[in-house]
Amino acid sequence: MIKKLFLCLLFCLWTSSLVAQGVYEEGSDGEVNYNPCGKNGKQRDGLTAFYQYKFNASYKDLNEEETKYFLRILGMTFNDLGSQWNSDIVNVRVFKSSTYDSYAFISSWLFQNFLEGRPLVELYCIKELPDGASALFIKADSIEQFLGKPYSQVGVE
Repeated sequence: MIKKLFLCLLFCLWTSSLVAQGVYEEGSDGEVNYNPCGKNGKQRDGLTAFYQYKFNASYKDLNEEETKYFLRILGMTFNDLGSQWNSDIVNVRVFKSSTYDSYAFISSWLFQNFLEGRPLVELYCIKELPDGASALFIKADSIEQFLGKPYSQVGVE
């Protein structure tokens, strides 16, 4: 019985190490990071939960057209072939807080890990802004000017 339990435990550890392969990266300081979202492990859903809890925030995701507009505002342009953005951002989430008079924008890229050709792990990782911040804050009275439409129309297709 103990042998079976021990073998089961070893098998579980072995399979988890297989899944984790390719998930770590070595930082510039030689330290190994085991989170696909990098050294600080900033995950979109974790940050979303934090904003909802700490700031009583609700959110909307920008649709594809609005995301492209957002990327244009940030200075992202098409590549030389004119077919793809020079960015790995696939999602932009806008938070509205009942306690603050501003909106927070976070952008994220998608990490995927596959097993037998099917996605095993899909994780949205925060894409930091050029200044290193995780979020862009826009005052409530400037949101319509910034996005070209009011928050109530954001994400509506």
